[in-house]
Amino acid sequence: MSQSGKQSEAASKLAADEEAAKQRFEKSVNELREGAYRFSSRARSEGGIVVEELIDPEGECVATIAEVEGDAGALALAMPLELIQFDTWLFGQIGDKDELDLKDERHWELWFDFGSWIGETLRRRHGGHWLLMGDDPHTWRIGFSKVFLEIAPFVFAQQLILMGSGALRRMVSEIERIREQHVQQQERDNGREIDRFLSQHYVRMHTVPLGQWMAIDFKRVANLWNEAPTKELVAALQEAAPRLGAQNQQVVARVVEALAKANQDKPVAEQTRDRGLFEAVAQMIGLRRATAPLAIDILERVVVPALHVGVPDGFPPLDEDDLVKLRKGIELFAFFVDVVPHKYQADDEGFLGSIPHEDLSTPYADRNVLEIGKGDWVVVNPRHFIPMLGEYDPKKLLDKYDEFVKYVASVPDAPRRRDDGRHLAEVAASALADLKNCIGVAAQNQDALIFRLLPPPG
Repeated sequence: MSQSGKQSEAASKLAADEEAAKQRFEKSVNELREGAYRFSSRARSEGGIVVEELIDPEGECVATIAEVEGDAGALALAMPLELIQFDTWLFGQIGDKDELDLKDERHWELWFDFGSWIGETLRRRHGGHWLLMGDDPHTWRIGFSKVFLEIAPFVFAQQLILMGSGALRRMVSEIERIREQHVQQQERDNGREIDRFLSQHYVRMHTVPLGQWMAIDFKRVANLWNEAPTKELVAALQEAAPRLGAQNQQVVARVVEALAKANQDKPVAEQTRDRGLFEAVAQMIGLRRATAPLAIDILERVVVPALHVGVPDGFPPLDEDDLVKLRKGIELFAFFVDVVPHKYQADDEGFLGSIPHEDLSTPYADRNVLEIGKGDWVVVNPRHFIPMLGEYDPKKLLDKYDEFVKYVASVPDAPRRRDDGRHLAEVAASALADLKNCIGVAAQNQDALIFRLLPPPG
């Protein structure tokens, strides 16, 4: 087959796959709408309840819960009759079974319709997007368009049904909390309702790897891993376990169990080269501080360049290429870090488009070649960042960005644009403040500064 024929076949397959995906999405959305309608209709006809009234912010139910929030006894006494009726009707659908059983067709339909009603009600009320990333409704989510918030309606519906007593109070409270977040955002936007987030913003959360910085006491880790007998490492892990929190105790137990199989009188480094085990141990006994994980493309495209921009004294004139970018819809903060000259020189060929390779090293005793894309850690010399972060102030960066937005609006040939980059600016400002604190801890304690990639969540 000719090259053009192969390209034509590939294009046809891609188009067919896209059409099939579109049809699956439309079919699922129709099922969601029908499920939401069924749930509302059944509650009205069988239970005499208008469920939309239960979550009316001006209604008695929301007002009662708000008045006695936090006082379980008072709330139980003040439960509105409608909520009690709804409780009775909803949990009566379980029938003679002890709890929700999704293998039971009637139970599955109740759960699906309830989750559909929660999701569709919130989507219609606030604006948002269904994110249907698989066949299991547990994985389906709503991403709101005015605030960056994602919920899993079917997971929530299942939790509520399994929770039993108090579940419907929690439902009303959570739905009201989401409404209040939207009200607060509207107040910050001077009464306007601005759709900032598209479905692709949320899809990225589940498809783009995350970058994270860590300050780790590698001297202690190296001593316990490479030199001390394994029994001392086990003792250190057991000592660290309480401060790691209840949610991590199973992980600690598995690591201790794995180490228990080794010769307790010899260093573990002589007995295994398992980097996964090494990394788990390093975090448990050596981690002092870590930054919040951030999408790697945002880190490379926006956060690191913003660090190199610093706080500029002024802004350059915009040429025709700059105006073309504005007309094509580039986010304004990405435009800011693109056109404003960098105060600090970056190594464009370096790590993250910034860090010279001589400032990088490996944390692994048995490996010189790092595969960062596969999760390998890389040690970064903090000297690269210290001059840039020494006087970093997130407020100054945001103030300078606000000045830039006004500057762009003053350019006669620039298209009139609303500020669609403020959220990105705040993300970058916060991420740099987080990095500054992490590097400060590493420098103070002479710890290793580590960068790692994490898989997309969910």
